[in-house]
Amino acid sequence: MDRVLQIRGLLDACPPTRLIRQILPCLDKPRTIYFPDATPEMLATLAHQRDRMTDRIGCLTRNRDAIAEYLDAVLAYNRGDAGGTGRVVGSGAGRPTG
Repeated sequence: MDRVLQIRGLLDACPPTRLIRQILPCLDKPRTIYFPDATPEMLATLAHQRDRMTDRIGCLTRNRDAIAEYLDAVLAYNRGDAGGTGRVVGSGAGRPTG
């Protein structure tokens, strides 16, 4: 089961399939990847993939935070916590409600 999760994790990370083919034989135990003969190209590709994942994580985090802020503002407004402005707080829209 751990191997299946590890393979799915690799596929979700979107590295090139040729890199996944290189990585699979190097899986010696769950959650560990060991490269006995990593080439400079493989290391550069892994570094690039890591950087892409970091960028994706940053984007997802910003989107999650924006959605959470919007949701909190709408819920607060619906509870009457918006200070009676007639606007949806935090949305940036500034639209009157009535």
